Amino acid sequence: MKARRPLFLSVCCWLLAMPAMLHAELVVVVNARCGVAAMTRSEVINVFFGRNRQFFNGIAVEPVDLADAHPDRQRFYNSLVGKDLSDVNAYWARQVFSGRMPPLARVASADEVLRWVVSHPGGIGFMDSTKVDARVRVVYELGQ
Repeated sequence: MKARRPLFLSVCCWLLAMPAMLHAELVVVVNARCGVAAMTRSEVINVFFGRNRQFFNGIAVEPVDLADAHPDRQRFYNSLVGKDLSDVNAYWARQVFSGRMPPLARVASADEVLRWVVSHPGGIGFMDSTKVDARVRVVYELGQ
């Protein structure tokens, strides 16, 4: 019976750590060639709420968002500004209806976010950190 105790404890520790492994950290990424190395939380908020339209170096910001159905979208806005998707969508509805700004482009998956960011010089998006590759640069990490 004593020989099984370390195995049992190992399995229990693994099961406790499993939820953290299922949700890797969300990161904000930009096109690796755009010249942006890091961003503050405030700068990220301003980009994803349409307030900043250029990076500090003059390159036009081209943000991409995930579709409502994607679970990372809720995680992103909850971590970034503490808002539910209904609040974020209401904000964008007001902006679009008033003519202040068009909505952000939306895609269905992290792979599509990656393709968008790589194909647009000012591309910026968010994704699971496990999807990041050398074509993009992580400029902000969201705490879990």
